[in-house]
Amino acid sequence: MSGGLSLSAATTMLSENRQYGYYVGGNFLSHVGDWAQKLAIGWLTWQLTRSPAWLGIILFWDLAPTLLISPIGGAVVDRMDRLKVVRVTVALSTLQPLVLAVLYFTDLLNIWVLLGATIYLGAINAFGHTARLAMVPLLVAEKDIARAAPVSSISFNLARFAGPALFGVIATLADPGWAMVVNLFTFALFMVLLVFLKPRFEAINKRSGKSLATDIVDGFKYALSHAAVGPLLTVLLVSSVGTRAFIDLLPGFAEAVFGRGPEALSMMTSVVALGALTGAIYLTLRTSIVGLANVSMFASMWVGLMLIAFTSIQSFWLALVALYFVGTGLSISAVGVLSIVQSCVRGEMRGRALSIYGIIFRGGPALGGLIMGWIAEVTGLRLPVAGGGVICILAWLWVLSRLPEVNRNIEESLENPNKS
Repeated sequence: MSGGLSLSAATTMLSENRQYGYYVGGNFLSHVGDWAQKLAIGWLTWQLTRSPAWLGIILFWDLAPTLLISPIGGAVVDRMDRLKVVRVTVALSTLQPLVLAVLYFTDLLNIWVLLGATIYLGAINAFGHTARLAMVPLLVAEKDIARAAPVSSISFNLARFAGPALFGVIATLADPGWAMVVNLFTFALFMVLLVFLKPRFEAINKRSGKSLATDIVDGFKYALSHAAVGPLLTVLLVSSVGTRAFIDLLPGFAEAVFGRGPEALSMMTSVVALGALTGAIYLTLRTSIVGLANVSMFASMWVGLMLIAFTSIQSFWLALVALYFVGTGLSISAVGVLSIVQSCVRGEMRGRALSIYGIIFRGGPALGGLIMGWIAEVTGLRLPVAGGGVICILAWLWVLSRLPEVNRNIEESLENPNKS
């Protein structure tokens, strides 16, 4: 199965899979608003507390519900109409920016309100993230499933670039609170687009009478023992805890380390997103997922090196260069593993396997952010981020000897998908 495509072929794929094109467009809009609001919440958290620990706490509760809810969400997604799950979670998500905007403009917003709103949306996203990932294979032809992940990543990373840039414009010309209004608007547009989606019938997988708890346990056993997927998820877990939380500490870096304001936060986050977009575009140029494990694991190590460089640099402009390469590595490592998971697991296990990917991708930074925030209270911001980079490099060294077997099993899974 092909795992990549040229840029022209990506356009062709979207035109041939119009339902997927609508879905990517709606996802892009919602992510633009979400990223703009995420930076607004981070900046307001820093302004209200001046505490790295609070930045870590907000990050933790944004992502931590994934650890508890995603296993259930994955089993539920494998049992239910995935489109309905997406529609419900998007509708519930719109309530958060609505409440935040009202409280902000009535001067009732405080750190505890931000925390409560973050926990609420984190719980919704624990279901919604898995459902959104599991929807993709139902909106494209079977031959395009592996190709869809890089295209989705391009959309996501364009939003990671556009959202922070939009926040920078809002913070400069108006007030950070308007980012919440924009987020509400983009979620509403996504809800409208979801009305027109018509996924394939496989949206509902027939179950064999097993309990939900049994399905959850089976999902963990399957994904973590999978000869191709298990080792890659292990490294992704280590790198997610060790490195991915750094971006939510950037409000502190912008002011406390580089002595700048919200426009610097916007620039730093946008540069990470630009690097991630570059990485996603690179993945679209690959012709196969064979060999992608090597590239993804090297990219994970590269992130560690670039974060160590970032924490050693005094110049804001040179730090932006390091952040660009961090973003490139983050994208290639995470999306590469996602492409392999989507391509190599059995269809009836896909929802649960992707929920485990979601636990790692979202839950890892939650734990890492909490740890980094607490350490930064004592040591400052640079040391915990550099330490995370070292851990990421050690994980790469661990997986090196296992990669030949991983690659061999990826090829076998592609040749015999029902046996994987």
